[in-house]
Amino acid sequence: MVIDEIKPFTIEFKGQSLTVSEHYIGEERIFRILFEDKRKPLTLAVGINSQKQKFWTSIPQGRQEEAGEIGPLIAWYYKEKKK
Repeated sequence: MVIDEIKPFTIEFKGQSLTVSEHYIGEERIFRILFEDKRKPLTLAVGINSQKQKFWTSIPQGRQEEAGEIGPLIAWYYKEKKK
């Protein structure tokens, strides 16, 4: 199994800086989030539901609220980076 890593970046979320690292496990793209307040790291991925709509999900499941708030910030970071 090959795991590739890309240089981490920082996003702001609810008054704190989060360190985001992008990883690939084979073809699967995931993001690992480190919090300033030392809570457990969060791993996110983009899922696709039965209606073919994309959504952010936590791995393992259980932190969906955070995934739904932080995932769009990651997407925004990449959108801005392309400009």
